[in-house]
Amino acid sequence: MRIYETVALLVVVVALAGCRTTYGMAEQFGKFSQEYNRQWRWQEQEQACINFAAEDIREECLQRARAAEGVSVADYRVKSTDLDLEKGTATVRVEIDYYILPSTQVKTVEDVQKWRYDDEEGRERWRLVSLPPEFK
Repeated sequence: MRIYETVALLVVVVALAGCRTTYGMAEQFGKFSQEYNRQWRWQEQEQACINFAAEDIREECLQRARAAEGVSVADYRVKSTDLDLEKGTATVRVEIDYYILPSTQVKTVEDVQKWRYDDEEGRERWRLVSLPPEFK
């Protein structure tokens, strides 16, 4: 009977470890996504690209961030979040209200953010794999 108890305990420990990892991925994603959007909101676009964009799009992200230097974000709304922890992917749809001085006309653009969970140099983290929108 002792072996069954040991096996059962091992199964429970492995199951809980898996849940903790999944929970950690979801929690980390929420923080990363929120901070990325906060940085865009407060005109820290270049820092957002440096901190969150995947390496293969980082330079183009920085170009878009520099092009958006005169953009003032009035508001943003997360419209939907599709998080697939098994695949390590996420898609977030955000509506951004903005204006570009000297105009006071508020425009709205939709930003479809695609994220991927990557292992970078032994550090697992979420990376943005889509470019920010162009503000016109």
